[in-house]
Amino acid sequence: MRATCTRDSSGGAAPDALAALIQLLASLRAEDGSTTVDGLTADSSWDGLEYPEEEFRKDARVLDGVGLIGHGSVADRIWARPAVTVIGIDCPPVVGATPSLQASARAQISLRVPPGQDAAEATKLLTAHLLAHTPWGARVSVEQVGQGQPFKADVSSPAYTSMAEAMRVAYPGEEMQTSGMGGSIPLCNTLSALYPKAEILLIGLSEPEAQIHAVNESVSPGELERMSVAEALFLVNYARSKQG
Repeated sequence: MRATCTRDSSGGAAPDALAALIQLLASLRAEDGSTTVDGLTADSSWDGLEYPEEEFRKDARVLDGVGLIGHGSVADRIWARPAVTVIGIDCPPVVGATPSLQASARAQISLRVPPGQDAAEATKLLTAHLLAHTPWGARVSVEQVGQGQPFKADVSSPAYTSMAEAMRVAYPGEEMQTSGMGGSIPLCNTLSALYPKAEILLIGLSEPEAQIHAVNESVSPGELERMSVAEALFLVNYARSKQG
């Protein structure tokens, strides 16, 4: 984003790019913190596993006294609705900053798109929103750096039935339930389009305590053992289902 270049003697009248960027990014959230992109549906509901708020707060390490953002159930917010996140901003750091209005500023935004919405259309709506909400006539350009379509598996397929049976053995007293993930693996949609009859089942360990992709990522040996048993039983069950 580019506005103008002045010293602080012009502050109060001349716009600066960083202030314009902050105001523009703020337009992407309602007062309650929910995502607001003009034209993008953001009130869908999740029909699978619920996620109790206290459990989510613990898993997400939300500090006591800090409220969650958005409205509806936690499952609705994280698995059924679009979510915009500012994942990076380029601007002068506090250390070494000078009393100058900033001529340019840049941000990277992630827009998570839920199943049932098209990522390409959502990108168009996001771009149009940013252009429409840029304050003070500041110059803004939007560059798309990546895109992945949402994916929703058919959990009634034989593969999922076989896995549910396997997990009842590996996790005694527990039933397999349907939850979502914060982001899809784009390859899933590619494979689904190329092979419409294929059943896609992703298997892995990603419980919150594992902190997948974090610097201190770890996996419980007990979970590895249970999942190994589940996978072995799944192969037996699935082969049996195909024979029948």
